[in-house]
Amino acid sequence: MRSMRGLSVFSILLLGACNSGEQVISEPKNCAAMADLKIADVRIDAAEEIPGDGTWKFPQSPFNMFLGPNAASKHTFCRVAGVIEDEVGFEVWLPPEWNGRLQSVGNGGFTGAIAYPAMHDAVAGGYAAAGTDTGHKTPEKFFNTDWISPERPEQQENFARRAHHLLAVNAKKVVEAFYSEPAHHAYYTGCSSGGWQGLTEAQQYPTDYDGIVAGAPANNFVRLQTRGYYTSALLRASGGEELNADDIALLVKGAYNKCDPADGVTDGIISNPEACDFDPVDLQCGASGANACLSPEKVERARLLYGPLQSPGGLQLYPGNAYGVPAFFVFEEDGEDSGPAIAKVIPETERDWTPETFDPDRDIPPLENQLNDVWGAWKTDLTEFRESGGKLIVYHGWTDPILSPYNTLQYRKELAQTMGEDALPDFYRLYMAPGMDHCGGGVGPSRFDALGALVKWVEEGEAPTTLVASGVTVDGEPRTRLLCNYPQVAVYDGEGDPDNVDSYSCGSQ
Repeated sequence: MRSMRGLSVFSILLLGACNSGEQVISEPKNCAAMADLKIADVRIDAAEEIPGDGTWKFPQSPFNMFLGPNAASKHTFCRVAGVIEDEVGFEVWLPPEWNGRLQSVGNGGFTGAIAYPAMHDAVAGGYAAAGTDTGHKTPEKFFNTDWISPERPEQQENFARRAHHLLAVNAKKVVEAFYSEPAHHAYYTGCSSGGWQGLTEAQQYPTDYDGIVAGAPANNFVRLQTRGYYTSALLRASGGEELNADDIALLVKGAYNKCDPADGVTDGIISNPEACDFDPVDLQCGASGANACLSPEKVERARLLYGPLQSPGGLQLYPGNAYGVPAFFVFEEDGEDSGPAIAKVIPETERDWTPETFDPDRDIPPLENQLNDVWGAWKTDLTEFRESGGKLIVYHGWTDPILSPYNTLQYRKELAQTMGEDALPDFYRLYMAPGMDHCGGGVGPSRFDALGALVKWVEEGEAPTTLVASGVTVDGEPRTRLLCNYPQVAVYDGEGDPDNVDSYSCGSQ
């Protein structure tokens, strides 16, 4: 069984899906009649009325594990399931009381499975919900890459970019056939690989959705997948030791001691890691005078593994975590590290490099030229999305141990360089969540209604300036915090309850 260390945050992969908006009482078709629906290149395998009495169990999916072994529907809807182009599995769930909108949900890891809990949340909010397995089947595992094969390039392309586009096109047709009218707006929500999928939609299929919520996007495929090659090579070259659990605990403590109070409140949250001036040299043996300390070699290792990172030739590499977060997060399949997916995408016989000889300055540019049209989501000209009226909300937790928040900041920086900083407010918002782990969870408030804010922006022209995040303290008491549109951060006003959102304002720190 695969190790699931820290993965419980996937239980809230798709934030904001419960926003309902107004309810529109429709007169849908008989659900069973949807089995006879004819759509080109689509096969309908099931059309069934799902009762809301808890007797219908979700089909198998790794997402279900966070709802318990007997996850069941609490809402009534018409379930339409089928296959697009022979291998892209999809489902559309159609509630009897529909708010007139479609919401598609994203995936996580390299799953070939549908995020049923996220679809269920969407239906609860009155949305017609849609999801896809992206063209392959891995119903038990998030990070299995055995399906990646040079003999099946279409599976790679479906997973990396086409499946969600095909879902958008055909889910809209199912919705219109059932309700006898089209959805008046279509939205997408996803985090992690789902965030990557959302950015791919905005970049490559800019008219699929009116609004997109993309959380913690894994959108820098080549540089993310090859980061470990470079950092491991540097460790071998130095002859040093890897940081151990005690070293990391010391680094976490040092970062919090220095940077937690910077926002005016010492509350176990580093509000603005970008402004955190912690340096591991503060913990170097002989400098700190403490019994627990780091050798000079481990100080340099920490500087490498945390924060932004450049190659010797000046190439911006995939960054590390923010200080205060453990530098290592290992996913295992059946007790063994599944390894970078890029090793499956580029077979060994087609490489000019090995993990031991990988040179980022030499090897990353040709890899990106070869792979980024399919596997990447780093296009920084979103003019078509913007001109189509599309709106994009991106978020990332500062204590994410899996995908670096600095990667999301780098994408925003390059987006502004390409389109101009003044263009971003028309269609783009970024919210960095202090103390939030991967897609949710963590010491900081991590639940917020990004979708609700997006709907108001798209349909009412009310651009969000802030979001309100909620959570609990270590003592279980309610805690709320302001999330500000980057580059602003929440700053304590100097008085009032530090666990109440009303005690903060957006500004610079």
